[in-house]
Order: sequence, then structure tokens, then C-alpha cells
Amino acid sequence: MARQFVSDEAGMFRVVVWQLPQVDNPNWQRGVINPDNPRFLYEGIAFMSTYGPYSTVGAARGQLTFRTLDAYGAPRPGVLAGHIQQGSVTWKDVN
Repeated sequence: MARQFVSDEAGMFRVVVWQLPQVDNPNWQRGVINPDNPRFLYEGIAFMSTYGPYSTVGAARGQLTFRTLDAYGAPRPGVLAGHIQQGSVTWKDVN
């Protein structure tokens, strides 16, 4: 089945988010609320995730906010940076 992607000639947009891996905290205790001893730790080598493509920069910007901020507007733990990239698709014949 063929898929159709609708976009104008100006290009497409995608969201790029840099994150730290989430690992279990070995010192965490179930049922004990201690902000100095969180359930997860965010450490290690950062990795890049991409989301998209989107046909407008507004749609990509909305996803960027969703990926980098929590429901209260605070930065999500483990997220280092996020930005939007613009690209275009070029086609060539394959023998």
C-alpha cells in the first residue's frame, strides 16, 4: 500500500532532542519520599532522538515543547537540549 506525505516545496521539519539515558537508582527505597534520592538517575552518554517529519514549523515546535517540558512547564529530567531542523526531499531514479 502506498503512503502519501503532504508538504509544500519549502521543505519539512523535524524535532531533534538530546537526552541522557534513564537508569535505576540503586539507593532508592519503595514507599520512602526523599527528593535527594530519586527513583531514576539520568547519566551516561547523551543520545539523539528525532521525531517527524512535520509539514509546518508550528507543528514541529509544538512537539519540541511536548518532548522537552513536563505538564507543569518545567524541563523534563534527562533532557539536555532540543531544536528544530528543516530539510527537503530530493528524488532520483534508481536503476
